[in-house]
Amino acid sequence: MTKCFSFLLLILFSFSLLAQTSFEGTLNVFYTNEKSTTVLCEIKIKGNDAYVKQNENGNPKYDRFVINLQSRELFTISARDKKVIIKYHLDSLLSYYDRNTLKEGFALNPGFSFKISDKAKADGGISMAKYTGETDLRKATVWVGESTAPVNALIPFLRLLGNWNEADGSFKNQILETEVNNKVNKKESKVKVSITKEPVAKEMFVLPKTYLLKDFSKLMNEERNSKNLKTIIQTFAEF
Repeated sequence: MTKCFSFLLLILFSFSLLAQTSFEGTLNVFYTNEKSTTVLCEIKIKGNDAYVKQNENGNPKYDRFVINLQSRELFTISARDKKVIIKYHLDSLLSYYDRNTLKEGFALNPGFSFKISDKAKADGGISMAKYTGETDLRKATVWVGESTAPVNALIPFLRLLGNWNEADGSFKNQILETEVNNKVNKKESKVKVSITKEPVAKEMFVLPKTYLLKDFSKLMNEERNSKNLKTIIQTFAEF
């Protein structure tokens, strides 16, 4: 009887851990760049699926993006007049942009080394700790809080979209606020993330069946040694 009760407790504890590591809800990411332009991005999360849509000052080429954070599949869905979906392997695309410097200022590793401070605060029911760091060109402050929302996993892609600044680092918890100051031009950029737990319809992640689907994950693998690949990616992606 004791063994059976212990087994049931183990099952309940396992389900509790699973619930704590999953997230369903909405992230709103407000990024104000050095030109004082705010780019607003809405992200719907349901388990491993992410729906990303820039609702203000985003890339006009795209209507939205769908990402599977487990398989690392990225689908870029064009503006409605084009009706084209391009499939990428997210990590391969990010690495290619970084390695070939296809986007000015984009880097997978901005080079910050952060140290925790003695400052803390709470926002939206989430307790956050303050970290500071700098490189030769920039100083950064980040506020990190405990959440199951996969903010950190999405930061490299958001930076590629022009929806996040250079603040990034290896944190156990999630980056929810950032401020980066440029030492040269004295300008600053800021990011603030709001998190809302709420039901998200699975239909949010369904791809339009009437759109033409092109598989660039396969193309990038097949043409990885081709000199033409850089031109192809720049022409079609336009990030």
